[in-house]
Amino acid sequence: MMNRTRQLLGLLLLFVGLAGLAQETGWMDPSADMGQFTNGPRAYHRDGRYAVASHGQEHSYEGYGISLPGGSEVVGIEVLFTARKDGPTNSSLEVELSWDGGVSWTATGYGVGPMPASWKNYVAGGSSDTWGRTWAPNELGDGAFQVRIRATHNSRLDWVAVRVHYREEIAQTLIVTPPLVDLGALTLAHYDAGYKEISPAQRVTVSSPTAWSLVVAADAATWTYTGSEAPPGKPSSHLEWRVNASGPGTTDSQTSYTGLTTASHTVARGAAGSGLWLEVSLRVRVDYDTTVPGTYELRFTYTLTTP
Repeated sequence: MMNRTRQLLGLLLLFVGLAGLAQETGWMDPSADMGQFTNGPRAYHRDGRYAVASHGQEHSYEGYGISLPGGSEVVGIEVLFTARKDGPTNSSLEVELSWDGGVSWTATGYGVGPMPASWKNYVAGGSSDTWGRTWAPNELGDGAFQVRIRATHNSRLDWVAVRVHYREEIAQTLIVTPPLVDLGALTLAHYDAGYKEISPAQRVTVSSPTAWSLVVAADAATWTYTGSEAPPGKPSSHLEWRVNASGPGTTDSQTSYTGLTTASHTVARGAAGSGLWLEVSLRVRVDYDTTVPGTYELRFTYTLTTP
């Protein structure tokens, strides 16, 4: 009887990329000021003590102690005022930001008001508002970053706080265990069944700060063959892939066997999180025409993407 024993191998590659996790500094207090307001330092903290701004006056606050990790992307800046009018006429405050110690200023035209006689919190800017420019992290540091306020009618100002929203680069990882799958020897029983299955074959672990998609594709259209017979041209689609189990955080997955091709195919999706896992089964289709005696290898690649 012809020996129909052979070995088939699959090789998985690890993909590592970078993505961003949105973070914010919290509300930061100033520690220095200059300008025309009366008792300007009283607006450093929200404590019931207040600075007084007369109509047409300007004042700048700085020294917020903002320090972002290197490589961070600034995605939004907010300026919060705890303020009220100081007189019979409803007042307002215009605000702009400097990144070079007061030499240059944004030109957004942002302001808050009109303000009544009761204390309220007002916010200019937003979590995705960069005030018309791209900020480098060091432009938010002490000596560079300033908040300039101009009063229309008389106002009282208890607090001038700043909150910065940023995206810090972190590793987005995909780990496949084991990376090399030995599908073992085939027997006549596998030929009779038409396939050999390994379940589970691999565990895929994902960490991502954003929603993600897992894509798989064969590196070549046919298996690499080593043996004494003519290469049978076994197609890559004879290796079939499916998810047979997954943990929390996976929102969609391919649970039926599908043959791998060189075209990229999305096989799973999930939400942001760390240590998210999929359990993968592999099945090799077997027949006498395309699975002649010898050794076979197929390389295929997982890629983690952000939709």
